[in-house]
Amino acid sequence: MSKKAVMAGGAGAGLLALALNVATPEITTFEGQRNQAYRDVVGVLTVCAGHTGPDIVVGKVYSDEECSRLTKKDAEEAAKGVLSVSPHLIWHPMQLAAAISFSYNVGIGTYKKSTVSKLYNSGDFVGACNFLPNYKYAGGKVYPGLVKRRQREKEVCLSTLTPEGAENVHTS
Repeated sequence: MSKKAVMAGGAGAGLLALALNVATPEITTFEGQRNQAYRDVVGVLTVCAGHTGPDIVVGKVYSDEECSRLTKKDAEEAAKGVLSVSPHLIWHPMQLAAAISFSYNVGIGTYKKSTVSKLYNSGDFVGACNFLPNYKYAGGKVYPGLVKRRQREKEVCLSTLTPEGAENVHTS
């Protein structure tokens, strides 16, 4: 492997770490944390900060440390999913952070099909950021928490972009 490739890989890893360090506290803030299993607003079995899946033990009280590990693992999985769809976001950590938080909440399948991913992939980062607030529904209802979350994701996403510079974003 060339020195340039190794340096690019290291830079990408650093940018991913930055994106995760921005996204994870946002995720925890908006998901909240419940240390026992519950059903979310659409009936999905959930624990900690929005963790779902077959590994949830109903009746168990999860420690804060267990919840922190699950959130970190789930955020990393969301990042992996986002980067499989929009690999160029690795070079844009604030947009990646917003996409990680969004995907963590809606799922990678929804991210894959979303207008947000299509806009990111076309290079229209400002458009992608501005479209995030449209995803404010769960079970067909608007939720104030989703409205606030999407507004915050939009702010994070736009934080390093200017409308004038948006057309210079490269996706390769």
